[in-house]
Amino acid sequence: MTKFLKTFILLIMITPLLLLTACSSTSEDETNNAAVEDRTGGAAGTQNGEGYEGQTGGYNDSGMGDGSAMNGQSYSGDPLSDPNSPLSIRTIYFDYDSAQISTEGQSALNAHAEYLSLHPDKVITIEGHTDERGTREYNLSLGERRAQAVADFLMASGVPAQQMKVTSYGEENPVALDHNESAWQLNRRVELIY
Repeated sequence: MTKFLKTFILLIMITPLLLLTACSSTSEDETNNAAVEDRTGGAAGTQNGEGYEGQTGGYNDSGMGDGSAMNGQSYSGDPLSDPNSPLSIRTIYFDYDSAQISTEGQSALNAHAEYLSLHPDKVITIEGHTDERGTREYNLSLGERRAQAVADFLMASGVPAQQMKVTSYGEENPVALDHNESAWQLNRRVELIY
């Protein structure tokens, strides 16, 4: 068996376990994992998984990300616009000098993979970004590796390659302009653009 096939089978086997444990409390060791941006309009503090709790469910095509109601009313618009849907999470954060996708990132990507599989007319652009440290060439390469890791994850989840465009901006489009760890954490990301 090839290494890719073994990895794919392992991923399929552990995904249910990851989904079951995603809502458990995090230990001190886990607080250094890359975080996922929560675009549900909640309070700031989405780094290190804060604000992500309760959004690890998959996408369903009923118009609600988790089948629940928002303020007692069901959401009937485009699921990409539903702030309670896991599809609202469109930024995956990475650790320093890493292209490894965190558990939270995998949960969000599973919802996007399901959505894209159900909507073959949709195309997603996967943009890789880095912080300012490192040479321009290195950062373009690292941004590409991050974006490609997300694309590979989506392909392994059944999304055809023709539904994805991969690009890297390296350090060129920062979201935070300070020169400290807080800013660098926000800039080490992949953005999913529909």
